[in-house]
Amino acid sequence: MKFQIDLSGTDLLKDKSVLAISNCKGLIKGFQMNQEIINSLLNNWESGKYFCRHSKRRSGFFKAMVYSSIICCLLEFIDSLDEVELEICRDLRFHENNIRQRLNKLLRKKLKLKINSIIFKGLKGTDVDNYAYLMFKDKYNLLPTYVNLSLENIEKFLVK
Repeated sequence: MKFQIDLSGTDLLKDKSVLAISNCKGLIKGFQMNQEIINSLLNNWESGKYFCRHSKRRSGFFKAMVYSSIICCLLEFIDSLDEVELEICRDLRFHENNIRQRLNKLLRKKLKLKINSIIFKGLKGTDVDNYAYLMFKDKYNLLPTYVNLSLENIEKFLVK
């Protein structure tokens, strides 16, 4: 099944940023970051809880790992998946290879999915781009597309 993935907001680790996924046939799921989860992720990263070693220079790499983890979490909420084709918006330039490698590992080993392709490209004007933006602007969480992820959901793809 083909999925498109987009981030809306200035930075994944900023309050109210949204990561959304669409199957291009009407199914849209998204997760909106909140400050509590962001603070916990950063504190746990600093304390060495995750496989990614902490340093100020590696913050982009850490964001790529969190990005990959949230994608896996969103895919878990979609029923009856055997294989995936991912089109990912170029939100985290210079970390595309890290994301591709991490997703290959997590999707195969933890979610037991076959990966047909992982492609990075511009998704401006697509359903996922539009919905991610709407979710980002939604102040009252009125859209039915939200997935409630906990810190534990995200961390299961980050821990050592």
